[in-house]
Amino acid sequence: MTRLGMVINLDRCIGCHACSVGCAVSRALPAGDRWSSVKEYVTGTFPALEITYLPILCMQCSAPACQEACPTGATYIDGEGVVQVDKAQCIGCGACESACPYGARTVLGAVVSNHGDAGPTPPEELFFAARTEGVAEKCAFCSDRRAAGEEPLCVKTCVADARVFGDLDDPASAVAQAAAAGRRLLEDGGTEPAVYYLYTGGNDLDEAFMA
Repeated sequence: MTRLGMVINLDRCIGCHACSVGCAVSRALPAGDRWSSVKEYVTGTFPALEITYLPILCMQCSAPACQEACPTGATYIDGEGVVQVDKAQCIGCGACESACPYGARTVLGAVVSNHGDAGPTPPEELFFAARTEGVAEKCAFCSDRRAAGEEPLCVKTCVADARVFGDLDDPASAVAQAAAAGRRLLEDGGTEPAVYYLYTGGNDLDEAFMA
C-alpha cells in the first residue's frame, strides 16, 4: 500500500509564505479560497521571544472528520491515502468545512478575482473557467503535479528545504524516517493526519495552531 505524507521541519521554516503564495498563484485560487497558509505564533517578552512559523494544509487524514460528516460520499480517500472531493457528488452543504478541525476546506462561493476591478488576470480566467461554485475545494498534495512525476508545489517552492514528501508506508523512505521523530497537530482528535512536524522549540504546536 501507498500512503502519501509530508514532514515539515519547523526549525528550518522561515515564515516566507512561498508555499502558500505558490499554491494560490499556481492554481489561481479565487479570493477567499486558500489551501495553504502559515501561522505565526510568538511567546515570551521582548527580547526573550520565541517565534514559531507553522505551515498549515490539508492533513490528508486516515480517519478524516470531513469524510464522516459528508452526507453524499463526495469526500473519499484515494488509493494513495489522499483525501479527495468528487465535485459531481458535492452539494455544497458545508458539513465537511465545519467538521474539519484544521480549517483546510472551503466551500467555493462566488469565483472572484484577487485583483478587484483590475482582474481577472489571464491565469485566473483560465482556471476560473474550470471552477464550480458551491462545491468543496482543498489541497490534494498536488494530484496533477504528482501525475506528471513532480512533487507538490509547496515542497518545490520551499526555499528552506523544510519539507519532505513521499510514501509513509515505505520504511526506507526519507519521509517515513523523518515522520518517526515527528509530531502531529490535534492528535487527540483521532483523525490520524499524514502531515508531521519536526520541532525542537518550546512552543506548544496545538496552541500555535489554535491561536
